[in-house]
Amino acid sequence: MPTSSARITLYLSGDEKIIALPSGTGRRWAETALDLAGFTQNHDLIHTLPLDDQARARQALTHLHQAARDCQVSVATHPRPYLGDIAEAIAVALPDHWQADVLDLREPQDQHYLRDYLWETGSLYTLLDTKPLGFAAILRDGGGTELLLVERPSDGSYMVGALTPSPDHLHATAPAPRSVIASDAQLAARFIQSRLLPDYERAVHLSRLHEVEQDLRWAQEAHEPGTYPTVESQAALYRFRTHAAQGRRREGAEVFERHVAPHANTLLAAARSAVDAMPPARHHAAWRELIDDMAHAADQIRSIRSAPASQPEPDASRVRHLQLWPYVLAWAERSFIISDLAGQHRPVAPP
Repeated sequence: MPTSSARITLYLSGDEKIIALPSGTGRRWAETALDLAGFTQNHDLIHTLPLDDQARARQALTHLHQAARDCQVSVATHPRPYLGDIAEAIAVALPDHWQADVLDLREPQDQHYLRDYLWETGSLYTLLDTKPLGFAAILRDGGGTELLLVERPSDGSYMVGALTPSPDHLHATAPAPRSVIASDAQLAARFIQSRLLPDYERAVHLSRLHEVEQDLRWAQEAHEPGTYPTVESQAALYRFRTHAAQGRRREGAEVFERHVAPHANTLLAAARSAVDAMPPARHHAAWRELIDDMAHAADQIRSIRSAPASQPEPDASRVRHLQLWPYVLAWAERSFIISDLAGQHRPVAPP
């Protein structure tokens, strides 16, 4: 039965069309009125009315008001720009290639779904939990970064926060990146680029380092000194190569020193023994040279870490990390060869 709790909010889009948002407990009556008036749904199931034919558009709006009256649905225009236009403007203003997808938040559970994937638990989380928003937009960079854009009803400002990365990509354990608030699309894009994305990259990096630390701590604690597990430890080293080497110098050097360096000699010795046990081949000389280079890198790391500081802190740490990084990076880039060789090592049983 028709109900006055049904509402239609009309937004004027920059793409020469009107966007209609049906809402309320009697939303189905609002949708019926839009269908009777000639509004169509796009691929996102959002009701639209093209404005390229002005006579047809005026007729459709007249029919809408008649149908809304018959269905006891209230109709109002929204004073702010359509959120989809704001999302597109932000995507264009950001570096690289970002894509914006608009979501019609038809039901409260739609907002709760987004809330559960939000990384932070601050004001944006509270907004999704308590206020009906109508629309939201997801900004994606194509590389796994996803940002949520909403309009705050109280003042019309735009809030942007990070969604938690997929568990297949990363187990997020670092403090969440802080959301940003802006009054327009250009300012939002500027705050995203200068604040939100750096915070996001740092949080991802710290979470990756935490994964590396867990894996390498497991490798250190679960196996006897002098032994080399061929499956699980290779996975831990793989994480070190693909994640730690992508991060900043300080954290990468510290992770290597705590969890890889104590086992470097064991890995190198196992790799040498594996090469020595293989049938002679021309490429073995290159492998032995690589092992020697990695041993030199490990020695340099120990030497740099143990050398007395020549400058006061924090300059001394900064210089030390700069000196360490080439050797840490060498391990991050080439340790897959050492791990593969060490995995082929079979200790000789005592007589």
